[in-house]
Amino acid sequence: MSWIVLSILVIFLFSFVRGDLAAALTETAKLSSQVKCHEEAATLVRLLRDSRTIPVAAASVNGVLKPVGEYSSRLDINSSGVFLKDVNYNDNGHYEFLCSSTLVRVIRLEVLVISDISGSEGNTVKLPCFSVTLGEPLESVQWETKGKPVIRVKRSNQMVEYGERFKDRVSLSPDWDVLGDLSLILERAQLEDQGDYFCYVLKGSQERGDPAAGRLKVHQMHIETSTTPSNTKDSCSERRGPWWLFAIVATLVGVTCFGI
Repeated sequence: MSWIVLSILVIFLFSFVRGDLAAALTETAKLSSQVKCHEEAATLVRLLRDSRTIPVAAASVNGVLKPVGEYSSRLDINSSGVFLKDVNYNDNGHYEFLCSSTLVRVIRLEVLVISDISGSEGNTVKLPCFSVTLGEPLESVQWETKGKPVIRVKRSNQMVEYGERFKDRVSLSPDWDVLGDLSLILERAQLEDQGDYFCYVLKGSQERGDPAAGRLKVHQMHIETSTTPSNTKDSCSERRGPWWLFAIVATLVGVTCFGI
């Protein structure tokens, strides 16, 4: 019996997974690479909390998995792997791969609700995140984006570590450990700051904040310049002076020169 090699790549570019699979609501999650059990039939089932199991996909001996039942329209199985499309909140939970009756692998899928945040280039934006901190053995809070750290704050000594692009631009809400408000404050937002940001809380084990992630959209700042067209007629008149002044001067010159 060969072990199944599972990918933890998530379609919406969440590349930092701590032992479990994660997918954003309405997105697509890659549950596994293609499943083959060689001399045994392969099955993929969903475990519910009331101990029931729901068939997700099945294959005959040496066959390729095919979706079954209510998953027929949402499970895409191809040479690249097993993909669950249009993830909904009820997809949270455990999935089992079996070769015949032998358990091969258990996968826990976590469906994340991502809040949409938008702001203008150069301005300050706030990405919300909350967690119970009162009476909790909270060690640190960390925000990440695109698999890289944004900020990490240790509770014991308030030591702060910054991601490379975010130094002096990010902070947590004041009194975060007292109020349980772990929201990320990002100053001087840049176009390259766009993306998904994830909030983690270390309490002995790694946990996610609520909401677990924010999707930031930064709008480009447009600078409008307006010009007032010059009034050529008025400008010329001002340079020439009043017409009556020229008339008086011409008259006086005529009188002086010709004795009129």
